[in-house]
Amino acid sequence: MVKIPASKEGIEKINQCREDKRWTKDENSEAMIITSQQQFRQAVAGEKKLPIEDFTIEQLESLVKKKIFTPDSTNQVWEYINRLKSKNTLRITIERFLQVIESKEIHTKGITYRNWQKFLQGKEIEQDVFIAFCEALGIEDWKSVAVLPLIYTKDSTKQTRLVEGLSLFNHQRQIDLLLSNLANQKRAFLIANPCHYSRTWMLKRLETEISVTMCLKCKPISLTGSQYSSLRIGELKNRFHTEYCQAKLVKTLKQENLLFILDIDTYDLERLEQLIIEFWQPLVSQVPKNAGMLLMFLLASHCNNDWQEKWHKSSTLSEHITELPPANPFEANDVAQVLPRIALKLGQQLLGQEVTIANCLINKSQGETEKLLLEIYRYFECRTTEFSLWQRYP
Repeated sequence: MVKIPASKEGIEKINQCREDKRWTKDENSEAMIITSQQQFRQAVAGEKKLPIEDFTIEQLESLVKKKIFTPDSTNQVWEYINRLKSKNTLRITIERFLQVIESKEIHTKGITYRNWQKFLQGKEIEQDVFIAFCEALGIEDWKSVAVLPLIYTKDSTKQTRLVEGLSLFNHQRQIDLLLSNLANQKRAFLIANPCHYSRTWMLKRLETEISVTMCLKCKPISLTGSQYSSLRIGELKNRFHTEYCQAKLVKTLKQENLLFILDIDTYDLERLEQLIIEFWQPLVSQVPKNAGMLLMFLLASHCNNDWQEKWHKSSTLSEHITELPPANPFEANDVAQVLPRIALKLGQQLLGQEVTIANCLINKSQGETEKLLLEIYRYFECRTTEFSLWQRYP
């Protein structure tokens, strides 16, 4: 699901609409109730078999099973249904249930205080939740208050093609090292580089190479997000297996390659060894033959980690981890090789000037990956609306 934030101008309009409705910002804000009522009406309207005015308890149960409410609210609704059943009540009106939503503070999926705060602060939330809040506020054109993701920008196709072209950048040294180790069944790779732009560029290139080599698309999975961050290895293992049980893992690998991304800046040597022994080795053993690849990329921003000078001496780590060297600084020849591919995707002509253009881009970037990417965007006249995608992977 796409996540979007409100723009600076959008935040002003949102708050003006909120003040006009006299809705508060706190956890008791009417916003959650009104939006949840509206979302429930839409869910009912989406059920062709349901009448508009009233419906059966059985039909209400059907809506609950579709998980249209938050977990806590789902429990409340089940309790309400059970009370109705105990009284042999078979039908309920829409208006009556809207009153139940208000009196019991029942919330539909995603309509939470946390998301309400993010929405008001211009932080990213799920697109459907963003739209729901806008509709409740009376903002008909939600795009007018949002920072639109790549798929909504007018030149999104052009930007997408540019990213595809940049994902064909040289990085041959890292590709060769990756493929040679995959042939030897080594699937965990360390990338230590303080430049997030360079690191992301390399990972995008490796993803493209793996997809082509294996003839399967890649699905990057971050193990550093909110649900995994700061977890102990045992907790990480349990949380992951809750999300990806063995059956789901095997089924997924038959359709695509899985790339695990884990930030290990906060790891020490002992925890890194524990990660391999308790989490990674057992996981790899579950991978079926003739399936997609299961790979793990360990990312580090600093060079002064406890394990930095020691991991090579650990048989546990050296046996399972291969270090991929940083790719920057880039040379003009590398850029000159990728420019024709980008131009071809964008339908532009270089007129044999790729070497001259590459030298110019390299000189302007002064050895910085971020500046080089920006210069390439400018040369091909692509908007940098979604340039932040180069700061992180996935």
